[in-house]
Parts: sequence; structure tokens; C-alpha cells
Amino acid sequence: MVVVLNVPVIYAALRINLRSVEFDVLTWFYFFTVVIGYYVLPLLVITTLLFPFLFRLPRLAVIATGAFVTIFVYYLFIDSCAYNIAKIHIDSFWLEWVINDATAFGLSANTLRTALVVMLVLIAIEIGIVALAHRVKKPSWLKLLTPLLAVLSLGVSQTIHTVAYERNVIGITGITPHLPAYYPITSHRNAVKYGGLLPIDQREHAAGSNDNQDAIVYPLHEMEFSELADTKPPNILVVFLESWRYDMLSDDVTPNIFSLARRSTVCLNHFCSGNSTVAGVTGFFFGLHPTYWSSIKANINVIRNPVLVDFLQDNNYAFGIYANSNFKRHKIKDAIFQDIEVHESFRGTTVVEQDADMTRQVISFLRERTKSQAPFLAFAFYKSNHAPYRYPVTDTVFRPAADLNLMFANDDTDPTQYLNDYKNSTRYVDGFVGEILKELDSLGFMSDTIIIVTTDHGEEFNDNGANYWGHGSNFTQYQTRVPLVFYAPDRDPLQVERVTCHIDIVPTLLDEFLGCQNPVQDYSNGLSLFEDCKEIRPVVIGSYVNHAFVIENNVYEVYPVFTKAYKLDDIRSEVTAPPNQALKTLAEGISRFL
Repeated sequence: MVVVLNVPVIYAALRINLRSVEFDVLTWFYFFTVVIGYYVLPLLVITTLLFPFLFRLPRLAVIATGAFVTIFVYYLFIDSCAYNIAKIHIDSFWLEWVINDATAFGLSANTLRTALVVMLVLIAIEIGIVALAHRVKKPSWLKLLTPLLAVLSLGVSQTIHTVAYERNVIGITGITPHLPAYYPITSHRNAVKYGGLLPIDQREHAAGSNDNQDAIVYPLHEMEFSELADTKPPNILVVFLESWRYDMLSDDVTPNIFSLARRSTVCLNHFCSGNSTVAGVTGFFFGLHPTYWSSIKANINVIRNPVLVDFLQDNNYAFGIYANSNFKRHKIKDAIFQDIEVHESFRGTTVVEQDADMTRQVISFLRERTKSQAPFLAFAFYKSNHAPYRYPVTDTVFRPAADLNLMFANDDTDPTQYLNDYKNSTRYVDGFVGEILKELDSLGFMSDTIIIVTTDHGEEFNDNGANYWGHGSNFTQYQTRVPLVFYAPDRDPLQVERVTCHIDIVPTLLDEFLGCQNPVQDYSNGLSLFEDCKEIRPVVIGSYVNHAFVIENNVYEVYPVFTKAYKLDDIRSEVTAPPNQALKTLAEGISRFL
């Protein structure tokens, strides 16, 4: 009963963050089911379990229930305050900072006094609710109806979101960034299969409209470009090798790319923007921290494409986008390449055959460009060196090698065979990159084409003896530091030793080569690769549902209710608290476009 009586309080706390959202009937219904199913249901489960756990102390169980609900509701109110002030939801990382140094977070004495008053008011309200719950007669049907309604609400809310997400209904998806620790379900397959049963239609919003769109303001100001000195803007070729580690740019593993690197800018301390594909790709093309991804997805119909892609479209670039990575299902197609064809179908039954066919298609695209004066953007995303690392047996160079089967792996498992398997697949993909580079040269494009070779994320092979393999499981350097080769005609070779990141690509292209007149801060969290930076530079890296801050050699992996901290090169090592200046830089960066 205590939880039931708190539903209006929980609703009010969450509604504060949605003051700017325009509600219609569907939005109201969806929000109601989210409140009941996503926030009230877990609270109901936890408080219910307190009573059998404390069955010998019923009075203590009641006090514990009231205290837990009070803390939960107070968190929602405090999160609303933080979100409205700094556009940051309070998770474990920021909560620790607020506790340790509230003034550094930007909270004034008046704000802290207000937070204290809110706490006292809530305590008084909860005491009243507990007393009322004790006196109110609880009908038997209510005990059964309450959990059933909560479970039903969870199912309904996530079903609505699944369909709305697939159809880009921003009246629904636009709510997500406003709510704390909210990770709604998506399912491309089920949305396509059963979505027709729900009367949810895509709503068109003109660019620049303000419906539900305070979740992100990108870019901050209208983009302006000067006339380019050349008659034709540079071509751009981007090549991604899936899961390419920072220490795998070498003459023996990637000889073709290594040869290109000798003529290019090579970043020696470069971080991807995610340890998963979606975060890695979106950070690269948007130039934004991956923490913006939920807001980007929620506003696809308004912000159109990244400013880089918008510029290329406005300047009549031809697009050749080739990727066998489910760009449609992961929303990369809708968020980055709207109205641009993405080629995701390749001949062959294996990734080895499909990568070969993709190479043929990319080369065919390049040959077609010789018939036109229009510049082009070509993007090729290879998959063979993704686990389980495929390549023709005849291409086995590194031995011994074995297919990846880590069911019985442990901390002491020798990674040599698996690493060699990975090296062979990476070398196999390097051969395709060599074919594309050779074709570019033969077609005369090397003199007016910028070439960027990198990856979406790294790959780990039990490097710390902690039984971590692959990617998406932590944010050590093995999964987050990656190679970056940036070839620009008429630029001398350069090795960049400072920290760089995927979000630096967009400002490098726009500022250095495409005549952008806006300050970088208008459209990106990054810096030009050619700009010197002496300060400590924190890096934001995304994953599937969480993210991490990398500050020098320290990693702070952030979850809603706890933070895991470790060294960049050793997940078993402890770290100290981050410096306040780096935290201020992070706070500004992850909230600038909100």
C-alpha cells in the first residue's frame, strides 16, 4: 500500500523532467505505463521482499519500506533538479562528485538548502503515507491487481516503445533522454513482424521544429562555410576494419595500411568512441560524445544527419556506403545516412565471401566516379576480423592459430592461438584495403582524396589475465585504443602522440578541409587532429547501455547505481579520484548540446 500511495509522488517527480514535452493521448498513456511498469514495479518487488526477509520484525520491515521508498523518491526529485540545471542525470559517478564537492558541480548554497528542504518535506510526506497505509483497509483484490497492473504496464510500455522506435515516432522516443536510468527495449524483428497490430504512425516534423526537441540542440548555431579554394572539394574514403586493436597496425599484420601510414598522419594514442559498433560509428560521424546517442535517436526526424553528412549532401557529394553491420536495425542508417542508400547486401554465404564482394562493389563505385566531376564519400566496413575471425585457410600466416572457442577459458588461458587467428583475419582484410588503395591510385584519385582508416572498437585477448575476451565488456585500452591513419594529399607525414578520439574526425574535416566558419564547439566535442592540446583531455566512451570516462590512465566505468574504476592498462588495478578540472570539462561536454 505504501508503494501504491506513492505513485502520484513518483509521477510528479518524473514529470518535472518532461515539462517541455508536448503530450498527446498516446504520449500520456505511454508515460503512465512507463511510470507504473518501469519505476513502480521494481520498487514494489523490492519492498515486498523486505517483509519475508524481516518477517520476525514487522515494525522494522515497515520502517525499512518507508525509508527505501523515501530514498527512491528523493533521488528522482534530485535527479530532476540536476537535469534541469546541468542537463545531466545523476548516476553513481556524478552522485559521488556531488557528495564530495557540491560547489564544483555548480550547486550553490541556496540550491543545497532547497535540496535539504525537499528532503525534509518528502520525509514528512512519507511518514504520512506510511501512517495512512497502516490505517487504510486493504481490499484483497488490490493486492492481486497492483502487481498485475504493474507487470502489464511494463509489457505495454515496452511494446509501444519498440514499435515507435522502429518507426521514428519522436513523440514516444523523445521521452527517453529525459528519464533517469531508463533503458527501453528495442526489437527490429518483432517491430516489423507485429508492429502492424498497433496504430502507431510515424510523425513528420520539419527541421527546426520545437516539438519535444529540447533533448538535443545540434548544431548550436547555423552552419556557415566559406567558398573552397579549389573548384572541387576533396573526395573522402573511410575504411573500418572491425575490432582493430591499437597494436595491430604493423608491417606484418596490415602491410598495405602500414604503407599508407608512412605517408599519413598517424595517431598513436587514439581512442574509439565506443567499445561497441553503434557507439564507435556514431561518435565518428557526429563528432559528439556517445552519451548523446539516446537524444540523437529520439530526434532523428529533426536533426536530419550529422553536420558533416549534411555538408556533403548540400555540396552534391556522391555516396557509396557499404557495410554488413545491420545499420538499419541499429538506427545508424536513420541517424547518419537518411535519404542515402546503404548497401548491406553482399554475395556469399560467409563474411569472407561477402567482404570480397563488398570490395568489388566499392571498386565499382570508384570507377563510376571517373565519369563525373562530383566529389564522393566512400565508406567500407569490413567484418571478417570480427569474432570468430574468418579468412581463407590458404591465407594463414600466423601459427599456431585456432577458431575462437572460449567456453572453458579462464584467467590462465594462453591467448596466442586465438590472437593469431585474429591476426590472420585482420591481414586478410588488409588485402582488400590494399586493392582499394591500388584502385584509387590507378584512377588518379590519390591526389584529391582524404583517406581515413580506423575501426569501430578494439579487441581484447585476456591481456590482463582477467578472462576478458572480445569487446563490449570493459573499457581498458585493449577494447578502446585503436589505430587511426589519416591520409591527406599534400600533407607531410605526422605522428600525433597526444590523446585523440573518433570525435576529432568531424572537426578535422570541416575545419581543415571543407571551409567551416563555425567554432568547433558549435557542432562537436572534438578537436582537430592538427590542433595542439596541452591540457589533460578526458575521453567519453560508450557501450551498449553504459559508458566510461577515461582520464589519463584511469577508467571510470559508469552504471546507474555504481561506478567501477580501474587502470586503462590493467583492469585489476585501483585508481584515485579524478581531478576536478577534468570533471568540469566532462560535465560541460556531455551537456553542451542538451
